[in-house]
Amino acid sequence: MSEPLVLDLADFDAVGVVSDVVVSLRVHAIEHSIDSAATISAPEGWHRVIVNCSSTGQVVLRVRFLDLTRSRANNVTRALADRGWVIDEDGDGASVRQPPGTEATAAAFEILGAVSLGGAPADVRTVSAFDAAGGSILLRPL
Repeated sequence: MSEPLVLDLADFDAVGVVSDVVVSLRVHAIEHSIDSAATISAPEGWHRVIVNCSSTGQVVLRVRFLDLTRSRANNVTRALADRGWVIDEDGDGASVRQPPGTEATAAAFEILGAVSLGGAPADVRTVSAFDAAGGSILLRPL
């Protein structure tokens, strides 16, 4: 199993690190013809951001609200909806599909924006990635 990648949200290079995560997911998903996902951790009571990548390289970002208080979930829901995210039918999460051909850097900016919504701390997070078969994906700066 690969060690989680460290992501310092206060570091100017955070967008480059997240961009590399998107590229790594796409490469793994396409080369192995398997869906893949990376999860950016969050402090207790805050929302994690999940980056899903299909075997075709399509990227979808997701946030689930199940671990949040109702007040925090309402604030994050509203903020994501204002950014164009679609709220799940069950109301327990939201997602946004990146258009085909979206550059990894553009996706990275959306990811970082979602990570910090609702006053979430700009601290050090970890990023872990796995494919649909449970295989660990090595994430490292490219």
